[in-house]
This record gives sequence, C-alpha cells and structure tokens, in this order.
Amino acid sequence: MEKYIIAHDLGTTNNKAVLVTTDGRIVDSVRQTYPSGIIMPKSGYAEQVPDEWWDAVASTTKALLKKTQIKSADIAGMTFATQMQGFTPVTKEGKPLTNSYIWIDARGARLAKERLYKGLIKIKGYPPLKILNFLRITGGAPSTTTGKDQIPKIYWLEENMPEIYKNCYKFLDVKDYIIFKLTGKMVTSTDLAVVWWLLDTRKNSPQYNHWSQKLCNMAGIPMEKLAEVQSPTFIVGGLTEEAAKKTGLKQGTPIINGAGDMTCAAVASGAMHDGELHINLGTSGWIGGHVTKRKVDIAHYTGCVGSAYPEKYYLVMGHQELSAGAFEWLIREVLYPKEALWKQTDVEAGTPPYALFEEEASNIPPGSDGLIFTPWLFGERCPLDDYAVRGGLHNLSLDHSRGHIIRAVYEGIALNLKWALFTVENLYSKVDELRIIGGGATNDLWCQIIADVMDRKIQRVEDVQTAVARGAAMLGSFALSYIKNFEDIEKYIKVERTFSPDSRNRAIYDELFGKFKEIYKLNKKWYKALNG
Repeated sequence: MEKYIIAHDLGTTNNKAVLVTTDGRIVDSVRQTYPSGIIMPKSGYAEQVPDEWWDAVASTTKALLKKTQIKSADIAGMTFATQMQGFTPVTKEGKPLTNSYIWIDARGARLAKERLYKGLIKIKGYPPLKILNFLRITGGAPSTTTGKDQIPKIYWLEENMPEIYKNCYKFLDVKDYIIFKLTGKMVTSTDLAVVWWLLDTRKNSPQYNHWSQKLCNMAGIPMEKLAEVQSPTFIVGGLTEEAAKKTGLKQGTPIINGAGDMTCAAVASGAMHDGELHINLGTSGWIGGHVTKRKVDIAHYTGCVGSAYPEKYYLVMGHQELSAGAFEWLIREVLYPKEALWKQTDVEAGTPPYALFEEEASNIPPGSDGLIFTPWLFGERCPLDDYAVRGGLHNLSLDHSRGHIIRAVYEGIALNLKWALFTVENLYSKVDELRIIGGGATNDLWCQIIADVMDRKIQRVEDVQTAVARGAAMLGSFALSYIKNFEDIEKYIKVERTFSPDSRNRAIYDELFGKFKEIYKLNKKWYKALNG
C-alpha cells in the first residue's frame, strides 16, 4: 500500500497543502489564502494573524484528503516549509499575545543600533567585540539597519508592550506555532533558530546547534523564552486528539519538524552537494546552496544559515526581500485594474494570466530600450542591507510601452539576483549552472532572461510551483526512513528544461548591470533622507 506525506508550504499570502508520495511524486494540492493577509497598521509594520495560519493548515489538510480520497491511515506523516523570521509571543498554553510580526516587519529598526549595537567605537556600524562574538558563535549577525531580525522585534515588544513581554512564555516562529497546535510541543528547527542569531553553530562546540547563553546574555534575551531546538527531520510527536479532529488525520500521525522555505527550497532544487547553487524566484528571492564550510560577508548580508542536514552542511544564502513579489505588485497595482484581471483569471487558483505578460514582454528587445527597474520595494538585504532603499522605474519615457515595463521588471529582478550571485560566488567559487524553482520560474522568457543576465545555464526542475513543499516532503521521507541517505534525495528531483545564455545579449546585460548598481550608489543618501 502506497504511503503519502502531507507537506504544507506555509507562505506569506497563503498556505498550500501538497500530497506527496514518499518518493517525491506530487499527487495533488489545495490552497487557502489568509483572510486578513498582511496587516500594515503603520509604516514598516507587517503582521499576520497566527490562527489564520492554523485554520488554513487544518482546512487544507481536510480538503486535500477529501479531494484525493486518500485514507488518513495512508498518511505516513505531515511536515512543513514555512516563511521565516515571524515573531509570535505566546502564553504557556500557546495562546498568541499579539499578531505575529513577520519577516518584512521593520518596527525595531532603530533598536538594533540603540540597544544591541550601542558603543563609541564601530566598524561599519558594528561594535567590534559584539560583532566578533556573533560571527564566531553563530556565523552571522542581526542587521544594523533593517530591524527585521528577531532580536530588535523582541526589544520593540519589551519597550512598547512590557506587560505582554513579561507574560510571554515563549517566542515562536511561524512553523513553531503550527507545530504546537498539532502536538502541544513548543519546538523550533535549527535552520529557523540560526537566523534568530542566538544559536551556536560551531561544529566543534559542545553546544553545537543549541542556544548560546553568551549571546543571549550579550543581547539581553532571556533564554528560557526561546523554544527547544531540534533538526528539521526530528519527529516532534504524534497528532493530538483535538488536532486530529480539526485536520481529519488519525490521532498519533507523526509530525516532522520541517524547516523554513529557504531550507526546503535548497532540497527541492536538487542542488544537494557542496558548492552547488540554486535560485528561488518566489515572492522573495535568493541565491543559495549547501556548503561544508561556514563563511560570511556581513557587508552584503550574505552568509550561512542552518541547513536541512545540519550534521554535514551549512546553507549559504543571499536573500532578497522581493523577487516575483515585485512583479505581482506591478501587475496588481499598476498595469491591470483588478476587474480586468478577474475577467481573465482562473478564479479558483486566484492567479493572473501570466501568459499575457510574457507575450507582451517577448516583443521588447533585451535591455528594454534603456528602461531599468529596481525591485527594492520594501528595502533590501542582500547585497545592500539597507532598509531605506526603494524601488523604481528609471529612464522611463513616452517611447516605452507596457511591454517595456514588464520586460524591465523581469530584467531588474534578474540583475538584482545576479548581484546576490556574485556575493555568494566571491565567498566560495564560480558556478557554471544553477537550478531554479519558485512560481516565477514557470515563465520561459524570465528563465531565459536570467540565463542571459547571469551568463550561466539555468536548470528548471519539475513542478517548480510545488517544489518547496516537495522539498519538505522529501525531508519527511528521510525522517521516516523511506529515503535512507540525505544525498539520495537528488535522485527524485528531475530537471525539466535547461536555459543556456545567449551570447548575443551578453554585452547589453553587462552594461545594464553596471548601470543598475550605479543607481543605488548615486541615490543611497537620497533614499536615506526620504526613508531613513
């Protein structure tokens, strides 16, 4: 009898429940959007309602079983790939005390400088002793400017809601809250814990992959308020009776810890070996890959986080705030009225007609006749680490059409990813090819533009839209011993198509890349004056 794993891709806009066989075959999926979406009560604030995540997970699990007619007894386990750096304070009973401050929330921007990094002597904004301790113990550090890391979020809660801070039992990440709802246990995964920048990730340390008391003391964070840390492949426990009723699964169904979306994406790409890299072209974007040596480029906010296989690999990551999300914003708010989109949209899927945009852009020459788009719509991490920077269409004229704008957006996001690629390659070594996943990777033209801009072969894997969930499911299969060795996962990941760079476009894109970087250099102070 074939067994299955339900993997939830718990993203920023919706949750997708995906039924996957234990050898990685996608059977079907169900999606549910969070009713409140992203709540932005003030500039720089970004919140979500934790129980809307939980309702989406429970509802899509039950709907998936009904849709596929798979018996709950045939579900071997359930696991997760989730958005990262969501900060949720809860009581001992697991009740959220506030909305969750998600990964793009920047309310703590000033507090990183004022509390964590205060001091007279600084190097690029960092007090030398503190930054050396962060880098030595955890391999990275909170940003000095963005406020999007967990430590400044904790500071903000302590200063602005002291009673809630006092009554908080644990600080949970997004996945951790769902794991609690399923099992009654407050557990996080190593990859999520790493980017709280309080975890000891030194493989020669007796406290390897445990919270560092030294860093907690230095940052003023009570260690007892942090969740237990376990591997992404750790079986947290069985489904509780209450959660079984809510989800339609059997009580006792194994719940595997799972990991952040970046971690699962690295698995889903099939780039499993030391130094192999992948691109994620989702709401946010990144260049990442498994490496055996921990390195960091703090000036460009590039370095190593936890991997799905922490005993052997780190995960180098150059993360960018918006990738395909910038394109989504453009078509939703600028190019097409919502009513027009709905007329040409698969209402059930809730997705715009992307083929129309691809067709318009394909008629525009490489370089978009000098039009440049910068995708920094909510600040940027890699390679700029600058909360104040903002996006824009540059060199726009009456000669430009809607097709020019669409192609310029494709190209601008590709140029930004190339900048991140260079920071990663400078830490390790140049690659000749990269795997690509994410919803944006369904666009053939965009994949070709990325190949041309980067001057690298781009290999698109099968089922890119469900790839992150498949990565989580593969980790679940590994945890449950259906897959014996971690590296064997690559056998189940197939390349659907390879895009080779067109040498005729190299000079155009090399020149455009220089202009793209120059836009930031010339306007950095201006962005700071407007948004700092």
